[in-house]
Amino acid sequence: MSNPSQLASTLLFGTGIGCFLITGFGFLLGRISTESLETGVIFPILGLLFIALSRSIDTGHGFLSDSFPSEDDQQLIDRVRSELETTRKENLVGSAWAELEAAVLESELSEE
Repeated sequence: MSNPSQLASTLLFGTGIGCFLITGFGFLLGRISTESLETGVIFPILGLLFIALSRSIDTGHGFLSDSFPSEDDQQLIDRVRSELETTRKENLVGSAWAELEAAVLESELSEE
């Protein structure tokens, strides 16, 4: 398994570089100009934004660092096991409540 933060950082960095590539081709083909502000200006801005987000994930700061944790394989396995155990316990409690409700309803019906 790969580190989620490294994968997200690489993806965002590549997208940012792609936006700069689009900008370069736009200048070469004359579709983007520096004289007028058109929609082509969005691409270098997005490129800078994606690269900044990539760097913020690499350093572990920013709002995306919680969504893409920097953990190794063992930490990931431990976290997933913990989440599965918590879900299993919640399901057991839910089924215990359902059995208790069924027993109470059954006893109420038998009394009538």
